[in-house]
Amino acid sequence: MAFSCVTRDLISVLALLLLSFTPSSSSFSPRDKVTIGVLAQLCAKPPIYDHFCAGWLAPDPETFNLDISGLVDLVLQKTQLFAYKNLAMMKGLMRTTNDPRLKAPYTTCVTGYESAIKAIEGAQTFATSKSYKLASQAASKSFDSISSCEANLKGQQNVPAYVPQRNLMYGRMCTVDSVFSSVLSS
Repeated sequence: MAFSCVTRDLISVLALLLLSFTPSSSSFSPRDKVTIGVLAQLCAKPPIYDHFCAGWLAPDPETFNLDISGLVDLVLQKTQLFAYKNLAMMKGLMRTTNDPRLKAPYTTCVTGYESAIKAIEGAQTFATSKSYKLASQAASKSFDSISSCEANLKGQQNVPAYVPQRNLMYGRMCTVDSVFSSVLSS
């Protein structure tokens, strides 16, 4: 328990340090090495929720061993993995709910995450071929794919609190994917 508290505090401090560092350059190349300053600049790009971005990526030791192109690949991979986890969660909820009013919304969520995964896999393919503008558009499409899920769950009773939180996190991940990819397309 104490370890998780220390870890959380360390991540918070690292995220704050990351966001307080403001380097001078704002033009990026796919081969630029990811440093604390570069990550701070990328995470500060609108509409990214910067505290999420820094907290998500800075603690991952792989982040600072990559160039920006590799970072785009990493965030897309992490987003895809999270989408698969959310899809499994939604399938489980759809299968086990005792509330008949939630069957249709959960079914919509399963369909949404299936589409989201296809879109994020498309973004990965585009990023691999250095088609960053198309990767950005596919990441945005992935985010859009879960909008019906969010809308159908809003206001519903008996939806576990973690479900909208996980949808929110997925949306933030897709935003990071889209913005990081678009930075390389300009």
